[in-house]
Amino acid sequence: MKKITGVLFVLFVLMSAGCAHLDVSHLNRDHWVLESPSKISMEFMDFDYQVVPRKDSFGIRGTAFIQKDNVPEWARWIGELWIQGYLSDDDGVVLAQGMQVFSPEKLQAGVGVPFDFELKPEQIMSGPLFISFGYRMVLHRDKMDTISPPFMAIQGAVSQ
Repeated sequence: MKKITGVLFVLFVLMSAGCAHLDVSHLNRDHWVLESPSKISMEFMDFDYQVVPRKDSFGIRGTAFIQKDNVPEWARWIGELWIQGYLSDDDGVVLAQGMQVFSPEKLQAGVGVPFDFELKPEQIMSGPLFISFGYRMVLHRDKMDTISPPFMAIQGAVSQ
């Protein structure tokens, strides 16, 4: 009986894993509109972007701005920055995603980070579609600071 129960448990876990999906319903999002300037604001970043058609996919390109007023005053260096773009359905289920990792650079008020993601959904379903963003950033006092604790902020899709 224990062996059968163990096998059933493994099958349940495998079946459940197949049903797991990325979800962005907790993130700010905007309706998907082709070639129309749009903006999404989040806790620590703003995203100015456009969805653009490509040969076999779609692109999201634009500029991300760190909200200097919402991060510590001492933060002057971006040590790590990852930005994700998501295409989701009305329920927040991610249909496609793209990601870019950026090189460290000086943090300057009003200066953004250009991005360009490719989104290639397996299929586009009928109904409303949405764009949202995620990010991971690590900010330091300066380029050479390895002693002071950094400021970290992460927002992104969650597995459901």
